[in-house]
Amino acid sequence: MSLQAMEKENNKIGAAIQYFRETYQVSQSRLCKGLCSIATLSRIESGERDADSLLLETLLERLGKTPNQFELILTDSDYEAYQKREEIRYLIENKNLEEAGKLLSTYERTVPSKGNVHKQFIVRSKALLNELQGGGVEVTLELLMEAITYTVPDFKTNKIKEYYLSNSELNIIIDIIERMLLMQNISRAKELINQILDHLDKHNSKEKNNILYPKAAILACKLYMQDKEYEKALDLCNKGLIRTKGSKKLDFLGDLYLMKAQATEALQKHKRERNPQECVKLFLQAFHVFKFCEENKIAENIEKYLQEEYQWVCIDWVI
Repeated sequence: MSLQAMEKENNKIGAAIQYFRETYQVSQSRLCKGLCSIATLSRIESGERDADSLLLETLLERLGKTPNQFELILTDSDYEAYQKREEIRYLIENKNLEEAGKLLSTYERTVPSKGNVHKQFIVRSKALLNELQGGGVEVTLELLMEAITYTVPDFKTNKIKEYYLSNSELNIIIDIIERMLLMQNISRAKELINQILDHLDKHNSKEKNNILYPKAAILACKLYMQDKEYEKALDLCNKGLIRTKGSKKLDFLGDLYLMKAQATEALQKHKRERNPQECVKLFLQAFHVFKFCEENKIAENIEKYLQEEYQWVCIDWVI
């Protein structure tokens, strides 16, 4: 890409960040907190400062926008770093841990001066690797806490709603909640997940909500079910299902239907108002989603439960 073309792209991306920031009435200091200085953001918005794609992506995500990664890549080195991040994610997801560790070490040597978003990516990757390699939950949680503080330096569980957070930052916080639950830190996890949901409700118009809200809702539903707060769990399931409408992905859809079926069933038992047809229908919705997604073990468990609890035999009934 020529220097003139790069400058033109910088102007477009910077102008987009400024437009959305002003549209949502977000101050520069709130948007860039933990990412870069106000002066750096001002230069990015005016097109005077080159920024790597990961920083631009995080700024746009904090404004609720999901950018096309390739539109943000302006240099060969930027593209090389992007390729490495994607390969590291792929290797971790597919549990090729040795290769992931080697590539992460290579990536780490190339980014010391590139800023907090890169350091956050590295430390979160280390946390996931530690867990997959059988490391302790305490170490994983410690690494995740370190990762979030790179871009949210004064991170506190009771101040989540005060931040403008990107998808990556919210996912790290959800990772933290999941590990807190494993360590039986229930009260802290419940407080934090409720604040995440409040944050997502506050930014209801943002694109990221359709991706993150169902994931957070499932965690909260499990906590409500443990506390026998079935109506709250049911309400959250319905909100989560609404947020998945129109999405091309089926992520969390089966879990939401299953959780809704379980909450409905528990609420009926609690109120002694049995409606087996409603419960069967909800369990079957979950069954078909899991079956379609080839998560056969979960589908088989649902089928077995329906047969034992409701004497259901015509499992191939289509909704």
